[in-house]
Amino acid sequence: MYPTLKIHDLKLSLVRTLIVAVPSFTVASLTESMPLVVPTIALTMMVASSVETGSVSNRNRLDEESGDLTDVLDDAGDVGTMDASSIDGGGI
Repeated sequence: MYPTLKIHDLKLSLVRTLIVAVPSFTVASLTESMPLVVPTIALTMMVASSVETGSVSNRNRLDEESGDLTDVLDDAGDVGTMDASSIDGGGI
């Protein structure tokens, strides 16, 4: 039906949905006040987006091999080598 709509991890999607839905519907049914429901949805969406499975992480990580900071771009955009003499010791 929708070939581009793919759910990679159904269990994770259901957990995230429940994290948002349960508090939101609870606040909505108890208070019947929109100014309380909208912040509840916003906060639970932030919590749900941080839930991950096991050791798999979708966060941006630094590569192990990219620890060398000696290659820097100079003013012309060329890659150069940084040494102690190229650092300006002047004030602000």
